[in-house]
Amino acid sequence: MMLVKILHLGTSWWSKAGSDPNDPYRYTKRAAYFNSTGVRCGKKVRHHWLLPGVVRFNGLGDFNPNFPNRAIGQTFECSDVTRARGWNRLLFQRKLGTSVAPHCYLVVISCERCGRFDFTSKEWRSRALVVLAVSELREQQEAMLLMKPGDWVRTDLGIWQLHVSEQWPNGADLELLSGAVAA
Repeated sequence: MMLVKILHLGTSWWSKAGSDPNDPYRYTKRAAYFNSTGVRCGKKVRHHWLLPGVVRFNGLGDFNPNFPNRAIGQTFECSDVTRARGWNRLLFQRKLGTSVAPHCYLVVISCERCGRFDFTSKEWRSRALVVLAVSELREQQEAMLLMKPGDWVRTDLGIWQLHVSEQWPNGADLELLSGAVAA
């Protein structure tokens, strides 16, 4: 078990209904909601995964699929990261109180926000950081990461490091080491 505070969510959302078509709760309590990285292709969002992975919220949990951004800034009890069918998976099980200190933070970074990454380089991230998913298509990039304070990523703009501070609305954010705060 680990405690994860959500700072950002990925671009791609989808759900899977319960298996019984006659179940009136098929699309609510029995559903599973998935979030991952993605890139825009016209009017659609596609995965274009370099590394496939998802975070999952169950319909019976403390997640409202109608208002996914309400999960931002919340700390959840989660399973450990698992790997199945070539995908990284992280299950968000239940929301905890706001005073609970997380073990790590869910951070989603994109080239629009932080600059371009060189995912082929071994030096694009700190070693302790856990990469859940990465999508890339032409000039678009998005990565879903589990970060601890002090973990960093390197882009063509510089090194972005996760800092914990009450000055940010969610208690932590990426900061460009030269001093500029990420938008």
